[in-house]
Amino acid sequence: MPTPGPLITIRELTDADSSAVLALSDRLTIGVAAWRDPVAVSAAVLGWLEASTAADFAGVALVAEIGGRVVGFVSVDTETHFAGEVDAYIGELLVDAPNEGAGVGAALVAAAESVARKRGHHCLTLSTGAANHRAIGFYSSLGFEAEDVKLTKVL
Repeated sequence: MPTPGPLITIRELTDADSSAVLALSDRLTIGVAAWRDPVAVSAAVLGWLEASTAADFAGVALVAEIGGRVVGFVSVDTETHFAGEVDAYIGELLVDAPNEGAGVGAALVAAAESVARKRGHHCLTLSTGAANHRAIGFYSSLGFEAEDVKLTKVL
């Protein structure tokens, strides 16, 4: 019989959670193209998290806890596809390094899917770095499929 994993609790973000979430911002720099300025990338991802954890965030922000400690975060907002359909959109999904692979990310994605369905969305979309092969494999295992590809040529 397999050993059960840790008990993961998913709940809405509170003001008290913001510092724990912001402390994990480096997790969002994984897979960014090597030619991008790492200082600018770090500043940008911190800005995204600050916006998603702010009291006036229009979407839904959820945290994952294990043993009362915040170990993951997901934000769900909307994004309009070029064809006009409004999709639910995962802006940020992150799990702390010690709990990567323990089911935290899958639990957060399942919660994001629930939010999207309750709000009447037909699609849940997200973006990740092309070099973040682990994340791409993870999302593929959950049923996500590539829809658009952005190509860049360094000059």
